[in-house]
Amino acid sequence: MDPGTGPTRSRVNRRASQRAPLRGTVKVECRKGSLGLGPNLVRSPLDISETGVRLLLTAELKKGQEVEVLLTGGGYMRPLKRHGTVIWSLLAANGEHVVGIRFDGYLPYVELQSMTKPPRVLR
Repeated sequence: MDPGTGPTRSRVNRRASQRAPLRGTVKVECRKGSLGLGPNLVRSPLDISETGVRLLLTAELKKGQEVEVLLTGGGYMRPLKRHGTVIWSLLAANGEHVVGIRFDGYLPYVELQSMTKPPRVLR
């Protein structure tokens, strides 16, 4: 076995920003296309970053598909709307789909902090 490809080789983190879990009070909706039409496909939000979101969906979205994401909560009265593109899509064991969505623009840091759980401090 080639030592450069074995299971002990560390994987390169290609993420542009760090992921964080969402607060329980934050609601996420995702719809196909950039017009926000059609049903909400989100079963459960998994995590979010300044550049995108990872979601468990009830239906498949293909890589390259445009979507509209609405984020509600975190102290904001109106939903925060972001357009994005599906970067990857995987079929989960239960028949649902996990997708990674890259936002067209950055989510402001202040808004990200209000929607995510504070980091745990180890003592």
